[in-house]
Amino acid sequence: MPFGGALEWLEARDPGLRAVRRSARVTLVACTGFYAARYGLGNHVAAIYALFGAIASGGMSFVPGTPRERARTLLAALPVAAALVTLGTLLGVHSWTAAFGMLGVGFLVTFAGVGAPRIRGLAGGLQAFYILACFPPYLPETLGARLAGLATGMVLMAGAEMWLLPDRLPGRYADRLARAAALASGALRVLAAEPRSPFDSPERLMTASQELRLSRVPDDERPTSASARDRALCQGATYMRHLLAQTRQLMQDVRDTPGARDPAVSRLLHASATACHDVALGLSGRGPAPSKAPYTSAAADFKAHRVRPQMRGANSAAVVRGGAIALDIANTGALLVTAVRITLGAPVPADATPPAERPGPFWYAGRPALSLYARRLQAHLTPRSVYFQNAVRIALALAAGRLIVGALDLSHGLWALLATITVMGTSATGTRTALWPAFGGTLAGAAVAAVLLYSVGDHVAVYAVVMLPLYLLAFSAGPVLGMGWGQAFSTIASVAAFAQLAPTGPRVAGVRFTDIVIGGVVGALVGLLAWPRGGTGELRGACSRLLDQGTRAVTEIIDTIAGDRTAGNALARARLAQVIAEASYAQYATERGDPDPEHPSGMAVDMDWMAIMLAGNRVITMGQTLVGHCPPGALTAWPRSAAHLRDAAHHLRLTALPLMHDLRSGKRPPAPVEPPDRNLPTDHTVIADVCAASDGRDPDPLLYYAVDAAIWLTSLQRVVTAIRPSVKGQTSAPD
Repeated sequence: MPFGGALEWLEARDPGLRAVRRSARVTLVACTGFYAARYGLGNHVAAIYALFGAIASGGMSFVPGTPRERARTLLAALPVAAALVTLGTLLGVHSWTAAFGMLGVGFLVTFAGVGAPRIRGLAGGLQAFYILACFPPYLPETLGARLAGLATGMVLMAGAEMWLLPDRLPGRYADRLARAAALASGALRVLAAEPRSPFDSPERLMTASQELRLSRVPDDERPTSASARDRALCQGATYMRHLLAQTRQLMQDVRDTPGARDPAVSRLLHASATACHDVALGLSGRGPAPSKAPYTSAAADFKAHRVRPQMRGANSAAVVRGGAIALDIANTGALLVTAVRITLGAPVPADATPPAERPGPFWYAGRPALSLYARRLQAHLTPRSVYFQNAVRIALALAAGRLIVGALDLSHGLWALLATITVMGTSATGTRTALWPAFGGTLAGAAVAAVLLYSVGDHVAVYAVVMLPLYLLAFSAGPVLGMGWGQAFSTIASVAAFAQLAPTGPRVAGVRFTDIVIGGVVGALVGLLAWPRGGTGELRGACSRLLDQGTRAVTEIIDTIAGDRTAGNALARARLAQVIAEASYAQYATERGDPDPEHPSGMAVDMDWMAIMLAGNRVITMGQTLVGHCPPGALTAWPRSAAHLRDAAHHLRLTALPLMHDLRSGKRPPAPVEPPDRNLPTDHTVIADVCAASDGRDPDPLLYYAVDAAIWLTSLQRVVTAIRPSVKGQTSAPD
């Protein structure tokens, strides 16, 4: 294959050659530290810890952020790594003390990543430090050499992150949100213009909305930490997606009904466009934090304007509908501005949510990062949390593996526990998927290593020469070719490293394969027996409950204002379901690779989880507005409108029921759900009632809440209909 073709092939498998650059950094640092300590100082202990210091912090860890941020994270983790090496050295006196320590370390290190992506990325490397130190021989007097080698490897790795083939700066989720806001601003300005000019491509709004889905975002760009900034970014993206959908809907209505204009609506749209423009500038760093000031007077003027008896003619219904959608856009934009101000660290008003209705949408604003992190730890300290489940699984597997290795007196038991870390996944299928490549690659590598040891014998210089290219292949082959290739080269490289420390023979290759098998089997068994569903299983259940409680709340609210029942606690239950679903979605978004190996081409890949969060958010925010402004029986004077709203609410519930079943069962839906029949009762019928009531008379302002409720139900129907993926993996509706 010509060089150009090979490079294109490599770029296709490793975009930006990121894995290749990373493997080069880790290899050069690991081998430099090893060679310096082994041949420069003659200290075998420092050599092996310098080697593993670089491998664990660079090869076994995946720290997100810029090169400088990764370097700072590694230096900040050095004291923790030193403490783990010290603990492992002291507890390695007996197998049972080492296993007890492994149980605690395995759980704490894994669970600590619940709200901190950088800690989570370091988990495997930190566990490896304890694992390496807790194995025989028990030599506490070598602790100084161990720590010196560890510090050398990690400090060199931190420097390499910044200066040795550094990665390109990762994208920022805030920039995605800024681009979407700028696009929305342009579209809203076009809609506000008089006369209106056509927007170049309404489909760009849909594309911008899809780009905000976390499933479309690289791992190191996802805002998944417990910090107020990341929470606000995710929440702002949810509001942005709804704003884009409503803007696109308004553009379609304008195209279908040209000439239906209202100056008050134009002013409101212009205010929304200004706010979105300020959001884009603030998020991109080209302007100050946005303000809700553009909305204040425009929204107040519009609410007063729309109840005046001025609508006449064929386009009156289109004017009322356009005004209601414009007001929805403005209300959503106000929430977006608050979320962006939190993201940028600007002050926001105190939470005015009544105590009975808390938590409010921005309950986390102004809280210290440590407090939010502690809150997330507390929230996940339950068997229902996948973080908790995975921490227990890994702790049990590592502790069991350490006991088995001690009982069998395996001379290279270290590899058994490293294999356990490798094959442990967040679901049973994920564990099985990793198990067989690990076994196959190790078997192939062990065979080649045996031939190498038999052929080379005790010629240490040969091992020193081949170790560097072998580790380069080990760290790059896994991401490019697959885990089996990485395990094969890693086996050969580790044999070449240890052959430089002590006399060895071909049997070492067989010993390592035995250790890998033991560690892999232990990890697989624990992974299969202890909570094998993984993050997607919990998310499916949480989203099903959210849709269930949300649609129940919608039905209850509409029935209450229509005069058919009294208000209950359905909205409070929906609010609790929303909190649980958002927590499940946050933990799901942190899982690396295929988020649901059980459905590699099914629901987990196609499901728009953020749209479910959007639906729940819309139920709570608008539902609370209707409850707060419309007393029970508010629409009894307009029975036709009330009936249509009840029908729409129950139709929404019926639409959600099959989706709730699919989520609970984890099955892929057999076919896409078609959009609701245009002849079914919709907001158009309710708006016709408003126009009739406003014909020359001062209508009751409560009737306009019927319009808002109709627009609310229509948007929820569109969102819920679009959530379910089709057979081809496309949603059944565009937004």
